[in-house]
Amino acid sequence: MLTENKFSKYLIYAIGEIILVVIGILLALGINNWNQDRITQNRIESRLTSLTSDIEVEIDAMDEIIMRSERRIAIINDIMKRNNKQEAIPWFNKSNLEYLLDSIDNPNASLSISPTFDENRATFTELLNTGEFYTIVDKALSREIQQYYARIDDLKESEQLNQMGIYLRIIESKERLGIGVYAEVSMEKHAELANNDKQFGAELETSIGFDWLQRKNFLELKQSATSLIETIKNK
Repeated sequence: MLTENKFSKYLIYAIGEIILVVIGILLALGINNWNQDRITQNRIESRLTSLTSDIEVEIDAMDEIIMRSERRIAIINDIMKRNNKQEAIPWFNKSNLEYLLDSIDNPNASLSISPTFDENRATFTELLNTGEFYTIVDKALSREIQQYYARIDDLKESEQLNQMGIYLRIIESKERLGIGVYAEVSMEKHAELANNDKQFGAELETSIGFDWLQRKNFLELKQSATSLIETIKNK
């Protein structure tokens, strides 16, 4: 009986020791996981700060494209007005961009400049490649980031199909008409060429529609970019 009593006490003691060891291991694992999560979240916070910087640079690029498209719209609208063809684009009269004409020294050069949008998604790519993007706690924020870059992809595809195609055709017509791409050519001369050369005139009429669409798309993208920055800063 004494032997059995000692064994029972030893067994209870051993079980207690095992339970304490298990609890200690679980606590250590919990603390380690918590510490790793904290490190990951701190790293994500740092990447989100970098992401806002990337987007701010992209907004500058958007402003440049919007400005260039508005200049082309103003120039082509003036050319069409000189040729009494404004009825082809009555929707243009909803917005007044004619004031830009005073700031354009060489309309020919402005018609020859159609910059493409090159986004800076280095930080977003890092978030995806490391898998940290999927650990962002605020799922509404992660969805907004995904939607922003998906919108950029759609816009760039549309821009490649439409904007660049008509832009290159206008360049080819300029070379065909012998006026050069960046040569000094007056608005009056452009109007004369557009009136006499039906292909060039039609290309300008087509271009103003795509320029208007490009302006609209990048104004909306800029609004999305600004909203995303505010979301990140206020999270």
